Amino acid sequence: MKPYDPNARQDQTQADIAQTATALSTSEVVNRFGSANAEYIKGFTGIDNEVGVTLSKGLKGISTEGTGIKQRAGWAGEVASTSRDNAEAIISKSTERTIRSDDLKHYGIQTDSKYREAVDRVKVNANGDIVYEAQTKLEANGNRVANQVSHEDHKYKKYFGKKLELPSEQVDDARAYCRKRAAGLRERADKLELNDQKDLAEKFRERADKFDQLEREDIVDLGITTEQAIDYVKNPKGETLKDIGRTSHRAGIEGAKIGAVVGGSISLMTNLFSVALEQKQLGTAVQDLAIDTAQAAALGYGTAFVGAAIKGSLQQSGNQTLRTLSNTNAPAMIVDICLSLGGSIKRYVNDEISEAQLLHEVGEKGAGMLSSGMMAALGQVAIPIPFVGAAIGGMIGYTLSSMFYKVALEAAEGVEHSRIHLARAQAIEAAARQSIADEQTRLDAFVRRELPQLEQATQQLFSTAGIASNHIDTMAAAINQYAGLLGQQLQFQSIAEFDDFMDSDSPLTL
Repeated sequence: MKPYDPNARQDQTQADIAQTATALSTSEVVNRFGSANAEYIKGFTGIDNEVGVTLSKGLKGISTEGTGIKQRAGWAGEVASTSRDNAEAIISKSTERTIRSDDLKHYGIQTDSKYREAVDRVKVNANGDIVYEAQTKLEANGNRVANQVSHEDHKYKKYFGKKLELPSEQVDDARAYCRKRAAGLRERADKLELNDQKDLAEKFRERADKFDQLEREDIVDLGITTEQAIDYVKNPKGETLKDIGRTSHRAGIEGAKIGAVVGGSISLMTNLFSVALEQKQLGTAVQDLAIDTAQAAALGYGTAFVGAAIKGSLQQSGNQTLRTLSNTNAPAMIVDICLSLGGSIKRYVNDEISEAQLLHEVGEKGAGMLSSGMMAALGQVAIPIPFVGAAIGGMIGYTLSSMFYKVALEAAEGVEHSRIHLARAQAIEAAARQSIADEQTRLDAFVRRELPQLEQATQQLFSTAGIASNHIDTMAAAINQYAGLLGQQLQFQSIAEFDDFMDSDSPLTL
């Protein structure tokens, strides 16, 4: 076994801190793309566990229906495109959501049966107002559907004026067909008008106008081909996993960019510091910077990819505890924890560290990760800029907890060869871990209890300062009240007290 090197351990701790900051910097990406992945899971199961709603159709149920493949493909196309539309809305931070008309009542939007017959999918804004209505048709011939919708005597005429969603491979042909039909109808109308058949000519022109509207406005791409819709029927789980994989990959790309920026910035500062202290040559520092940036980008990709997939699963879990966990930094921390603890286990397997040293590192890192998640949440509250607050909070949390745990374990450094003190050292380690857990519990309770009150008081203070900028005593009273909330008593309560102090020889208390 190699001798235990304190300097190497310190370097590893610094690397873990930087790694934690890089991983946590992707939290916003993980949350956004993870919520997008949750839409695919909701579409597969047919259950929205976040709001406790059972939907009318889910891909899993559709695949086992006893109807024909074409009808099931139509349902699957509606469900899958709804999941995709909502996932894209979440990724782009849009507040609009797409809902199948059969599910509107589940979300508190009341419509009659005739409306649901004419509309398959709608989009609603943040207020629940319908801003988009569409009829979805996955049939063999989009041209025929367009012709039927435009005909005043056909049952499909009720769909005119709404968006007509066709499978992707039919859109261009259907638009071209509508263009050609409109031109042909107008040509016939001109001939009829020359023969003094103006009424019939007007009907032809009216239908030509309908074809124009279909071509220019109403015919839209469903975003799914007929073949893909059939695949969702035949293999709903596999296709859902593909959707999650594609979305997680996009999350990974964004995570890699953020990871490169954060990790590269940390490496730049540390390497510049090393060069200034003449601990590194400039060429070596530049090389290390490039390596660190590439590794941070890879870590950012992996964290965002895996985190987004895990976040989606947790968010649509049937377990309330897991759904609550999805709203924390846990999904983003999982890759970081695995990498950090994996490094310690690898050194143990390679006989580079002993069992006691392995337990030492695992315990320290476990405490560090626990506190990092907590401090990242607080950091994001204090600095509400995507990934900046979380990264800084995570660095602080990991550093503080590592320092605390290291102090708590000093008594265990010599127990490798002293079994008499092993039990005592283990008790110290257990007590240190329990202390950190207790502190987090108390801090969680404090955050839930105090932060809303503090935020309200802060807003009230700024409001008072704006209104009472010319009334010193009113402003002083507001400031003193705010200081009292923070547990402080200021020396002066009014401008009169301050004037009396200035005329006295009393010392100023800070």
